[in-house]
Amino acid sequence: MADRFMRTPCSFSAMVIVMLLFLTSASAGRIDQASAYQTCIVTPSSCINLSLVRNSLTGTLPTELGMLTSLITLNLGDNPLTGTLPSELGALTRATYMRVDTNQLAGTLPSELGTLISLRWTRFGYNQLTGPIPSEIGALTSLLSLQIISSRLTGTLPPQLGNLAQVTQLQLAGNQLTGTLPSELGALNTLQALLVCNNTGLCGDIPAGVTPSAQPSWGCETALEGTLLGSDCPTPPPTGSPSTGSPTLSPSS
Repeated sequence: MADRFMRTPCSFSAMVIVMLLFLTSASAGRIDQASAYQTCIVTPSSCINLSLVRNSLTGTLPTELGMLTSLITLNLGDNPLTGTLPSELGALTRATYMRVDTNQLAGTLPSELGTLISLRWTRFGYNQLTGPIPSEIGALTSLLSLQIISSRLTGTLPPQLGNLAQVTQLQLAGNQLTGTLPSELGALNTLQALLVCNNTGLCGDIPAGVTPSAQPSWGCETALEGTLLGSDCPTPPPTGSPSTGSPTLSPSS
């Protein structure tokens, strides 16, 4: 009964859903879980775990999530959540795991994510996120895995990614990224998997020291499939020259 109830689509409000989890956990005899959720209700600043994966949650992410300043795990994956990632997530400086993938989130990645100095694992992919990867991500020196697969990210890869000294996986496949791979990636001695396939705007050479993963995954036969790496990047037109990339529209009469 509790499982059926929790899978009913409902609008997301952090404290309301946590209260429901407390009630359903208590009724099912899961005392440890109930106690943890009760802590989130009574003293949000002491809440350490908020896991609402696959609960058919709808609506937007509330800014009040930033009140959970002791949070270590935030798992909101596999829900049809919409809206944007609130900048208040930057207040969760103790979080080590943040998963919001497989939703319908749009907008840009907030630069405030760069304050999450304890973060080790991230999953932001399978959304409708746009814009560039913030250079502030390079401040996450504890990060082991950065996953932003199958979204709509644009722009170039920031060279600050080369500051992720402990990262083992950079999974950025299936976006609309352009330009070259920054040479700074060659300094990532712990990097085991670089997945950038299906970014048709990436071009140029693979930086020295980078060994891309060739493991077939995420619809890619190789880590570089569908990119222009290994070929010369297009030469931009001289400053002041008319662009040939899109036609000039005449004003309507």
